[in-house]
Amino acid sequence: MNQKSNNMLRFELACYEIYDNGYDPLNTIREFWSQHTINDCQESLWELFENYRKCAAQEDAADVKQMHTFLMKVCRVLMAYFLVHFRKIEIDAVPFDFAEPAEAITADLEAKQRIHNFFNRITE
Repeated sequence: MNQKSNNMLRFELACYEIYDNGYDPLNTIREFWSQHTINDCQESLWELFENYRKCAAQEDAADVKQMHTFLMKVCRVLMAYFLVHFRKIEIDAVPFDFAEPAEAITADLEAKQRIHNFFNRITE
């Protein structure tokens, strides 16, 4: 099996993990957010988009492996969120440990809200 097919197979298998005995989408979501910040996710997705836009191939094997691992995790967490919504699984009372302190998350969200409000006022 060539590398391209092998990588695609891993993505497919990530989608089928939801059928594993004992699979809990909440555990997948919890694990993802304990390892990744929202800013890291945005930066990784932006980097991926920029490489796609420029048709740039990533040459560094370590970077390729890191991006592949991240995308696999994103695929898994998207499937988990889909199942939570589709199966109407209650998520509000589930405790989460985030990769960064709640104060940092709150400060970042508030700063982005101020930026959003500023640009909304300009465009009105």
